Amino acid sequence: MQWQTVERNWPAFLDRIEQRWPQTDQNELLNIDGDRSRFTQYLSKVHDLTRNEANEEIEDWLVGAVPADVKMDDTRDNQNIRDSGRFIPEGEDVYADDGMFGDDQEAAPPVGRN
Repeated sequence: MQWQTVERNWPAFLDRIEQRWPQTDQNELLNIDGDRSRFTQYLSKVHDLTRNEANEEIEDWLVGAVPADVKMDDTRDNQNIRDSGRFIPEGEDVYADDGMFGDDQEAAPPVGRN
């Protein structure tokens, strides 16, 4: 995940931040308002880390998943639709009946049964 995603949706990430860094204060986090340098400085102060250590922890945290309320935000609809296209095989008509793809075909009966 990119920091810009965190910055644009800062309030949605507060719970995850508090889970990852339990000594943080929600009011302080709200005041930071997604500013990465202020967040790094705040983490280094609260958790007694150097600025580089705090930056490394933030980078590790950014590898995690985007919260569902951010992922499903209306402003991300087009991006979500494009992302879902990766799972459609080339040449498949997404508007055609599922029967065309074998989903609705009955399985053959087991051997020896009618």
